[in-house]
Amino acid sequence: MTKNGTPGIAVIGGGLTGLMTAAALSHTGPRINLIDRAEADAAHPDERTTTINAAGARMLAALGVWDRLKTPPAPVTQIAVAEGPAPTGLAARRRADSDLSWQSGDAPMGYVVANAALQSALRETLATTDVIERRCCAVTGWSAGDTVSSLGLAESAGHEETMDVSLVVACDGARSMMAELAGLGRREERQSQTAIVTTLRTERPHEGTAFQRFLSTGPFALMPGPGDGGGYEMSLVWTLPNDTAQRLIAADNASFEAACLEAFGPRLGYMALAGDRLAWPLQPAWRRRITAPGLVLAGDAAHSIHPLAGQGYNLALADTAVLADLIVATHRRGLAASHPSLRSAYESARFNERLAMSVATSGLNKLFAAAPPMVRRAAGMGFSILNRLPGKSLFSEIAEGGRLADAALLDGRLPDETGR
Repeated sequence: MTKNGTPGIAVIGGGLTGLMTAAALSHTGPRINLIDRAEADAAHPDERTTTINAAGARMLAALGVWDRLKTPPAPVTQIAVAEGPAPTGLAARRRADSDLSWQSGDAPMGYVVANAALQSALRETLATTDVIERRCCAVTGWSAGDTVSSLGLAESAGHEETMDVSLVVACDGARSMMAELAGLGRREERQSQTAIVTTLRTERPHEGTAFQRFLSTGPFALMPGPGDGGGYEMSLVWTLPNDTAQRLIAADNASFEAACLEAFGPRLGYMALAGDRLAWPLQPAWRRRITAPGLVLAGDAAHSIHPLAGQGYNLALADTAVLADLIVATHRRGLAASHPSLRSAYESARFNERLAMSVATSGLNKLFAAAPPMVRRAAGMGFSILNRLPGKSLFSEIAEGGRLADAALLDGRLPDETGR
């Protein structure tokens, strides 16, 4: 479990974040152990999609993941944001359907990737590294020391052992067991909303546009669908009160399609179901601290945000990119990854982006879903004003990624090529 006689790093969690983190950290020097309690990938492929910004795409390309995607990602070249229902009748001629919109320059602002394709590409990439993958292996305990931490592990066959590591990187989800063992608390919002996730086939092409319509019940988001050369498939994430979401999950296809058309409007024509409907209970949470002696959190373990902006996995990519640079820099100083300076630097480097995305996503959701109609419309007017200001380019830069995080991988370079 060591490389060059030094305790390695353990990445906990075999989801998209854990796989990506193990692949990225394999370029930092220490031996990487990926601990996954699952026996194998799910029997049924994950039909969901993930939005990856331009910086994240550069990172995955540098790691060799991007070229291994079997399903072509869908580029996002335009973003259209609107407040309230689509205008109809005379109002439709007087008012644009979008309050805020912008287009990318020469390259897409981001991409929509099929989760199943991303998982497969990450596993193929891992197979080319020296990462040691431990499946059917659960963490049973953890003890942090000054320089070496001990992980208790149990395999499904009954074998138990202790692994000594210099650092544990917890990618084990929003309700992280590692965070709980370390006493890293989280402040949760009340679970009052559920996201319906599915695929729709539209009557008119989306032309690479990502749509976000803020309704009084919650945001209705449509993203271009991966693997759809014709530009008619879109990934839907529709946030609704719990009871409304459950009714629509149980409704027949025609009723659900009619509800989608009523919520979004006629811009894309009729929208027919093209996938299963999944219910995703939403409970954003904030952690004040995301490190402890011998431990750092990444991905949903560190930040669980509302999905309205599609930024969850982009935050995870930035977490890992920043951490990779810090591990390389720490080792160049002759220090182990367990050194307190690494944890302090990681907390500092990730605070601004974590806070900005958490406040922005939860704040916008609460504003448009809970505020009085006059307040919501005033916010929509604010979008319209911003749409005519030069400062709108800042939003485009943030959407493309890398604005609030500085790391080699986000620039498309491996961490051992930074020269830092």
